[in-house]
Amino acid sequence: MTTAEQNHGPIYDLALTGGTIMDPGQGLNGRRDIAFKDGLVANIAERIDPALAAATVDVTGKLITPGLIDLHGHFFHGGTGSAVSADQNCLSAGTTTGVDAGSAGFANYQAMRDYVFPAHRTRLLAFLHIGAGGLTLNRVLGGGLHDMAVIDADQTADHVKANPGFLFGVKVRMHTNAVAPWNAHEAMKKTREAVDQSGSRLMVHVSGTPIPLPEVLEYLGPGDICTHAFNGNPESILTQKGKLRPEVREAADRGVIMDVAHAGIHCDVEVVKAAMEQGLPPTTISTDIHIGPPDRTVYLMNDLVSKFHALGMSLEDALEASTSRPAQVLGLQETIGSLAPGMAGDAAVFDLREGRFVWHDMAGHNVEGKVRLDTFLTVRAGQVAWREGRLLQMGEC
Repeated sequence: MTTAEQNHGPIYDLALTGGTIMDPGQGLNGRRDIAFKDGLVANIAERIDPALAAATVDVTGKLITPGLIDLHGHFFHGGTGSAVSADQNCLSAGTTTGVDAGSAGFANYQAMRDYVFPAHRTRLLAFLHIGAGGLTLNRVLGGGLHDMAVIDADQTADHVKANPGFLFGVKVRMHTNAVAPWNAHEAMKKTREAVDQSGSRLMVHVSGTPIPLPEVLEYLGPGDICTHAFNGNPESILTQKGKLRPEVREAADRGVIMDVAHAGIHCDVEVVKAAMEQGLPPTTISTDIHIGPPDRTVYLMNDLVSKFHALGMSLEDALEASTSRPAQVLGLQETIGSLAPGMAGDAAVFDLREGRFVWHDMAGHNVEGKVRLDTFLTVRAGQVAWREGRLLQMGEC
């Protein structure tokens, strides 16, 4: 027994030693050890004595980052036909916070909040769908707003206000299968009403919008989220000549979040390249993780960070778009998205694999890169939750 243990016993629950911490939220990129206590980050130092921790993992040569934050996924597992199990799809990717993007509405979100989400270790938050039943019948009807009677802005706002820290805004799908062109403006207006009444954020799906994109963007203010922003459909962020639409640049300048929500089918590599060349990189990187058709490739967060790094973002910028920036969008920057002492004890440890890697989109475009982040270990609330291919503990249903 060491002197430290004799005098004090372990003062930390977990320590990760020998790794390189890359934390854009506090501008940190260097060799550091990190320790966790009572679910929080307790210490970062050039060296932490392993004897001071009840458990220590040597991560020499690996990259330590804040736990990734997926701003757009579908985690109402069992509540819709396309939602995924969060722990399998988040913790395995170094993602410790998942935000459900409108899987449920005011009529059915309680089941998601009280039964489905608590059965997982991943921190799960949500945007409420403007339609009462969310995406429950999505596979049958193709979308949730065929009958405008499902929208009740007042009830939606009331439920958002009643769930601070769980519901962060209201989601509306501007897609030809989800809402008719003649109802699209009414759906946007009602969503704006619910957001304004609840003092929250508006998230709008713009891929395949039935009305012109500039008309959708008119409803969005600072902190609102344009999700699937880099899709390759006709009403994209680019003109027919491949230039950024002035309305898109104006929206970004006023603080509208340009979110990836990749999904395979909602992110076109050529649109991303053109936007980045014209000074509009993604604000946030997210997956839109869901159970897709067999021919659809839906990437997890670690692959998307790697892909956007291959597209020209620095690794620091890609991680910022996946950690501190989505935390800021949610207003949770004092709690998650960084590894500063006192923050939530959520971290990811990655092997930086070198080689030739190829990522695809559904438009037939490929991205080749030389580096991929492979998850070695995920820490959630100060404890190892996933390591080298397996969950260490699931929540209890």
